[in-house]
Amino acid sequence: MDEIEKEYELAFNIIVLAGESRSLSNESMDATENFDFESSENLIKKAQEQFYECHKLHAELLTNEANGDKYDVNIIMVHAQDHLTLATMAIDNAKRLLKLYKKLKKMEGGK
Repeated sequence: MDEIEKEYELAFNIIVLAGESRSLSNESMDATENFDFESSENLIKKAQEQFYECHKLHAELLTNEANGDKYDVNIIMVHAQDHLTLATMAIDNAKRLLKLYKKLKKMEGGK
């Protein structure tokens, strides 16, 4: 596999992992809206695990770049970075929504 293929493979792996993380976060928000807090928390945990794997790949890119291994910036890598950012935001939003719904449930007299 040549360098360009390796770069694309790395970018696609970031896209897949970040996309899965974001999907799990969205499922968590759906569970939260149904007051299924246990499922929501489990889904957030799974989203964070996927994100961590994605983040490791991203850190590898940064480390390699810092060590002088330059990457060509291509649209697939830009797309991968977008997915990484969206995954981060989705996890944060899922956590905030969960916190808000727990407060709402408590205010309504639930546990």
